Amino acid sequence: MKPPSLAATSPTPHHGTANASGLPPQLLLLFAATAWGASFVAARAVLAAPEGLTSLSPLLLATVRFAIASGVFAPVLVRQRLRQRLRRQSSRVARSDLPVFALLGQLGISLYFFLQYTGVRLTNAGVASVLVVGGIPLATLAVSAAVLHEPLDWRKSLGLAGGAIGVFVVAAQRGLTFAAGRGFLIGAACLVLDALCFAVYSTLVRRMRARYDPVTITAMTTLWGTAGLAAVAAVTEDWSTLGNLTPGQWGAVLYLSIACSVLAYLAYNSALARVAAARAATWIYLETPVAIVLGALLLDETVTLQTLAGAAMILLSLYLVERHGRGGLSRGA
Repeated sequence: MKPPSLAATSPTPHHGTANASGLPPQLLLLFAATAWGASFVAARAVLAAPEGLTSLSPLLLATVRFAIASGVFAPVLVRQRLRQRLRRQSSRVARSDLPVFALLGQLGISLYFFLQYTGVRLTNAGVASVLVVGGIPLATLAVSAAVLHEPLDWRKSLGLAGGAIGVFVVAAQRGLTFAAGRGFLIGAACLVLDALCFAVYSTLVRRMRARYDPVTITAMTTLWGTAGLAAVAAVTEDWSTLGNLTPGQWGAVLYLSIACSVLAYLAYNSALARVAAARAATWIYLETPVAIVLGALLLDETVTLQTLAGAAMILLSLYLVERHGRGGLSRGA
């Protein structure tokens, strides 16, 4: 897949401002992985509500979640533009880059969630965990090596493969049911494409790091992604069900919107400005142990020896990749 050209007229590069918070990229990635791992617990409160409470469809939840996030980012973009005008800076988004942001929005948000939800519906949660959480880092390794020419060596490959095996070990304890039916195969294909979408998304964000700051990248991506979701949900979903949600369920929706869609995406994109795409994607493996811990604490889910073994493999793989990539911070990004 050939990404759109980014060599056209561009705004002033943002060298040195990509990680304005000054936080280490590892801390940003840890926050993103933790927030996204906890999202599985929050989403269950709305997607699979207890009897007597309203459950939303996956598409409607995703649309509302990112619509709220867009409501956060829209005034931020307006404020940035006003400040740039006052300072007479010409760092607005170039028209030639609008299709790139539109593509990022579909790859990282609308198409990503559509493929994921479709895949889960046609397969099962265990298979989805293996193909998506286990597949994203591996797909990112391949895509970033091909597009960005990021180093591809046996140590990094071994670490990523170990993490994928750890995800498989954890998911297998709940049963990995495979079928030869047409629906299952379509669902599995959706999940593989889902991992590929996020891999291309991460690679394109990494490629744009010197042209735009993380806030602009995340905001533009969110707005375009929300537009894609809303276009479908407007004609397929029953929006009246939102009025039946309890305050607790709205709290879960707000967590998904603010913590996961605003802060976690911003943290992940900020880290991509400083570390290789494959190295950043490795932290996605942490979603699995985070979901396990929170599931045990909040949902009384069982933690077995197999669970701990898989989580240990994930943590070991992350350690190996991080240790090998310590010297890989981008200079001047």
